[in-house]
Amino acid sequence: MASIFELSREDFMAALPELAGQGVDVDELLRGYNAQNDVTAGILGSLGSPSQGIEDSGRARTLGGILSYDPTTDAGMDRLRSVGVEPRAMAQDVIGGLLGAGQNVYNATSGRLPTEDLQGAAFDAAGLVAGLGAASAGRGILDYDPNVMRAGLLKADLDPLGYQNVKMDSRLRDTDVGITDAGVNLERTPMSWEDMEGDFVIPFYGDRTSGGMNISSVNDIKFDRDVYTEGGLDYMRGPAAQADNAVWASNSNITKRLADSADKAVFSNPDRRIVGVTGSMSPDANDFATMTGGSVGEIVQQLGVPSKTAADFDGIMRAADPDFVGVNSPKLREWLETTTSPLRKTFIRLADTKIMKEGGFPDMALGRYAVTDPTQRDIPPGMFGMGAAQIDTSAPRAFNNPKGNQPRVNVPHGTYNSIIKGDYLGSLPPVPQGLLFRDVYDKMEGKLTKAGKPMSSAHKTHAIKTIVPAQEITPQVLEGILDYIAKFPK
Repeated sequence: MASIFELSREDFMAALPELAGQGVDVDELLRGYNAQNDVTAGILGSLGSPSQGIEDSGRARTLGGILSYDPTTDAGMDRLRSVGVEPRAMAQDVIGGLLGAGQNVYNATSGRLPTEDLQGAAFDAAGLVAGLGAASAGRGILDYDPNVMRAGLLKADLDPLGYQNVKMDSRLRDTDVGITDAGVNLERTPMSWEDMEGDFVIPFYGDRTSGGMNISSVNDIKFDRDVYTEGGLDYMRGPAAQADNAVWASNSNITKRLADSADKAVFSNPDRRIVGVTGSMSPDANDFATMTGGSVGEIVQQLGVPSKTAADFDGIMRAADPDFVGVNSPKLREWLETTTSPLRKTFIRLADTKIMKEGGFPDMALGRYAVTDPTQRDIPPGMFGMGAAQIDTSAPRAFNNPKGNQPRVNVPHGTYNSIIKGDYLGSLPPVPQGLLFRDVYDKMEGKLTKAGKPMSSAHKTHAIKTIVPAQEITPQVLEGILDYIAKFPK
């Protein structure tokens, strides 16, 4: 669905109300569209990083590159005496601040900002009047805050789809990932939604990790050892599918709920296909996966973390796991790949906090982005269809470590302990979950939360995950899907 950002502003804005009703997070879409299409985007991009060239001259940057110092001097007064202003970075900060704040105010007055971003735009307006370039925190040019302004770019400009909780150092879209196909997957087969009419669809919510790829680097960071990916929608075409007829892997409590829903649907409709269709989760859903631990481990091991921050981080992690090896340990990647998924998630989410980022941690978004399937990098959460497989309801689930007479998998998944069997059908054009799981959405229409607010797309996503509905693809459901595809072709 990358083409939605290529629509004219008028067509894009006109489509938002309909997309909101279909379960799309339109706030994130709007931020992403603004980041790529505002008239200032090209100018801001040409400014580059405020610290560009500083490290090349042998100096170290501080205050976002506005100042630099000689790192070979001793800490204290000698280092303080070596501090100097970087005119290029100062000019970039001023120009970027003016452009970024001005665009933000214009977007607000033109109805182009999400509601929750309007307060920041108000600060920008005040800053332009009182300080000629204040950032969204209400600061003047010289009051630099690294979490709010860097060369005039806001967090949404750098990371419009939310790969990181805190602001990144540079644009995510400029990230260069060294990725090669391991050649183990069967080819994706294009498929039409018309072929699904009469079928019953079950949600396979999954992270966006790639499958059958080797990741060797991120930007200038060369991995000591490739990270092999085995997740996402391509799992149903990979080695486990070929050896075990596996179409989905997850922890046993999840595969049981999926299998139970499939069994119930086929019992009532024995002549119909029961199809598992993949749906995209948010970018940080990758944190659960072993391969994300591998990529994050490589990045952190090679860049390192300042000792004070490392001590604080290690203390928190060891409260959760007394055997944590330490963030600056050469065995960090090994720990991240072999620990439990909840602890791996805890590590990445803790590193992705303001205090740890300001303390010297690298961007966690780089590790998440590296293992993301390239065809899913830019789609919003809640998009369904890119992987479809008929569930074999006659085949029992299989397990990495079976008990009793349970079947054992031949190709265990590195993160999850059980699989569902079936046959890969194809890859469908992705559509919003609200169009596909129409019955759940219709039942929640007009309902309010306990706080008296309308149900959001997040509430409806939770309902789909909890209920695990088997949605019949009726002519009415199909009509809505085809109408959407006609308006937003790939």
